[in-house]
Amino acid sequence: MKNISIFIVLLLFSSCAVNFSIGDSSKSEENTNESLKDDKPMSGYILDEDKYTAMVDQFMSAYRKNDMSSAKEIFSEGAVYWINDTKMFAEDAVDAFGEGHKYFNNINHSDVYNATMYYNDNKIYTNVWYKWSGTSKKSGETIEAKGYAWFRWENGKAVEAYNAFDPTAYNAAMSLE
Repeated sequence: MKNISIFIVLLLFSSCAVNFSIGDSSKSEENTNESLKDDKPMSGYILDEDKYTAMVDQFMSAYRKNDMSSAKEIFSEGAVYWINDTKMFAEDAVDAFGEGHKYFNNINHSDVYNATMYYNDNKIYTNVWYKWSGTSKKSGETIEAKGYAWFRWENGKAVEAYNAFDPTAYNAAMSLE
């Protein structure tokens, strides 16, 4: 009986030692944040609460309110804005966005997520995913379009931006006029 008791005690201690060593393996080099750091140019870090992310929020809010002069404030002079694959000056692109208010009421963005990426090569981009919606003034139909945009920053201003979305329903609703 004494041998069985000693055996059980040894078994318990050995299982604790095994569990301790297994639990300790999570602290290995490959599981630390240090090992995830990369000094490659396209690596870096991402923030979703910073001044650039807030500036994109400001831009989107100004657009929804049809306040195009405020929407233009985030861009540097001569900034480029790509809408799908059409290149234009940011000022002209913002004016074109404002034209949409002639055709749609209740312009809104939902399911918005934006974050700013700070790359190791000192480039800064804010990415935004969103769903656009608006109600056609002519038909009363509400249309939606998913979109994605990025903004590249230098010296606190957007110097280039890109916005991708499927304009089919948007253009069709505008052609009803």
